[in-house]
Amino acid sequence: MEILQENPDSDKSKTGEFPCVTCHTDCCKEYVIFVNAHDVYRLSVGLGLAPENFLEIYGAKDYSLGIKVKEGLIDLALKQKNGGCEFLEETKDVFRCTVNDFKPGVCKSYPFAIKNGKLIQMSNIMCPVDWELAEFEKMMITHLKKDENEWRFYDKLVKEWNTKYSHRKPLSEFLKFMLDKVESSMTS
Repeated sequence: MEILQENPDSDKSKTGEFPCVTCHTDCCKEYVIFVNAHDVYRLSVGLGLAPENFLEIYGAKDYSLGIKVKEGLIDLALKQKNGGCEFLEETKDVFRCTVNDFKPGVCKSYPFAIKNGKLIQMSNIMCPVDWELAEFEKMMITHLKKDENEWRFYDKLVKEWNTKYSHRKPLSEFLKFMLDKVESSMTS
């Protein structure tokens, strides 16, 4: 798979260091972190918490992909706290993710995406330096393909829910339906 850098004229210096080392986690503070079924499952298992404890609902960005529940047409995202992701913690002037081992796929992928079958670095990234794409190609492509498959699974799951239940059931029942589907997909 070919690698492209979307912003080749960036004025950020290229270094051999891992860019997150010098990061102030602006991405964790500036973005709403939308999650899919596998993300919610991993967080629930990893934290030992029901999804209601760490999820917020937002009005659906895309009508055709929104979850239809009694509460309205929604998308799922991580809760925000103190102007950033709920799982972002500051210790000794450094911010770090407290769920790093099972954080959402979108967080693992940032600042990369697959576009037209090619790995790209997103434009307008908040990273302190540009990533050396060649160094991360194998790691990122494997992860991005997995993430892409998980979002496809989630889209199918939402469509199945919307077809069967369409606005009649509460969010709590969707979350149970979603977690059951993920669990059964992992055993089949």
